[in-house]
Amino acid sequence: MIGPGPVARLVQAILFALEAVKATQNIRIKTLEKEAKKGFTRFLQIDTVAAVLTWCIIMQSKQQSFPSLDFEKEVERAKWFKTDLEKGGWNQRYKVPGEFDSWSNTFPQEEVPIKTLFMFEALPLTAEKFAEMVHPSNMDIRIKWDDAFQDLETLEVAPDKGRIVYTRAALSCPLTDRTLVLYVSPPKEVDWFGKKAFAMFVKNAIHPSKPKGQGGLIRATNGGNFYIAVPDENEPDSKCNVFGLTNNNCNGWLPNSGIEWLVARDASKVFYKLRQNTVKGYDKYFKK
Repeated sequence: MIGPGPVARLVQAILFALEAVKATQNIRIKTLEKEAKKGFTRFLQIDTVAAVLTWCIIMQSKQQSFPSLDFEKEVERAKWFKTDLEKGGWNQRYKVPGEFDSWSNTFPQEEVPIKTLFMFEALPLTAEKFAEMVHPSNMDIRIKWDDAFQDLETLEVAPDKGRIVYTRAALSCPLTDRTLVLYVSPPKEVDWFGKKAFAMFVKNAIHPSKPKGQGGLIRATNGGNFYIAVPDENEPDSKCNVFGLTNNNCNGWLPNSGIEWLVARDASKVFYKLRQNTVKGYDKYFKK
């Protein structure tokens, strides 16, 4: 039978763990990990079981920041969307001939059912340079040229060199702005239907420094975006095309389905703006 002393120590350990998790609202995960290690040593002197419990809770909170991503499966998923688009059945959305095209469809069985595919056409830069520009490892420069997404901020570097980022999507009436916390994978060279391409994948994420509801804004849920940058067939050393997917549940009072036209309208225009910003940003900050 456990005596009053160990029980009291176990309660103390649990309270410490809860305070540590709560503290993640204000400090970065890496700092918390250092504190957790100190706490682990401290509790070993008090009660081993309590210490392990504390450590597990804190490490669980750390792991929640980085979603798991199977790169090969994500490439196959992107290929599936490309093939399905070519089969037909997608709804044409915003289009600017020679520059941008977009389509939408609803998949009721999906957690995030409304999908918007887009194509950046004839970007005047290489596929590799596009991946470099858009990836948040270059966030200090991106915030100078990209206003398609507001309040861009890198929250943490993942072990695989991906990034946890925060952004605010500025939407038009009747929608209000939504916030997103996302994991962005490092770009990698992949085989895209027999062609060399550069792929980058995005997953929904959480981070203690950006809790839901912060600032009174609604947090959207991302269903897994991607960018596939493919060298232009005729001018591979100076041009590329980018095939991409965006899909988010807006949450709040909006349903997750039945509003495809509304969601796709805003999404396609946001990504067209990103396409135009990329061209301007390349000319100003990257072109040699």
